[in-house]
Amino acid sequence: MFSKRIPDLENYQHTTGDAWRWRQAAGTDTQDIVDMAQTHFGLETAGIYENDPIEYSRNVMLAIVNQFYNPRAELVSVARNETTQRLMAYTWAIRGERAPWSREEMIAIRIAHVDQTASTRERVFLCAQMIRMWEKWAGACDIKIIVSSTIRGDQDGFLKLHEAAGFVIRGSIAYRRLSTRLMDVDAGADIQVTGSSSTYIPPKMSDTSDHSIDSQDRRV
Repeated sequence: MFSKRIPDLENYQHTTGDAWRWRQAAGTDTQDIVDMAQTHFGLETAGIYENDPIEYSRNVMLAIVNQFYNPRAELVSVARNETTQRLMAYTWAIRGERAPWSREEMIAIRIAHVDQTASTRERVFLCAQMIRMWEKWAGACDIKIIVSSTIRGDQDGFLKLHEAAGFVIRGSIAYRRLSTRLMDVDAGADIQVTGSSSTYIPPKMSDTSDHSIDSQDRRV
């Protein structure tokens, strides 16, 4: 998928030079999300699961509604081309997961999909920005562990990108324990406090405005 040599993840920060903009997913994004999953990733699960686009659509919509009413419950974000509004990527993360050997809560990444017709450079940038978004959301939720896995056959580049972000790789699963320093600087106790390294802010529960990333700071 990607080159095996992955430079520092900070090289992929979101800037005004990117052709896309990240924002909180809305119900109107559901069909495009389902279409991307079916078109680009259906073959990855074929033969293991019976893919059901209606079921996926229902689950995505419920996650988006859940996020709208409680931004700390789930994270569903989309990246659309600023000019054409074509869906280029989306990610979905949940909380409340725990390993059987620990009481610590984890952030689990359910989906990280990128349009496979995008250039390699664009796909790398989008995936790297997702990872930083997960970290910011985990900080806002005061959760210190992120777990990301992949079912894809071609997974080497995706996992190396995690490794560059400080994740530990075990098989096809990437784990990261966020440092106390990262938690304090990027989130703290207040969900609305931003750190110098990120502009992704989970919206207030009563805020229904557009939650796109502020390009002034230039990073998710």
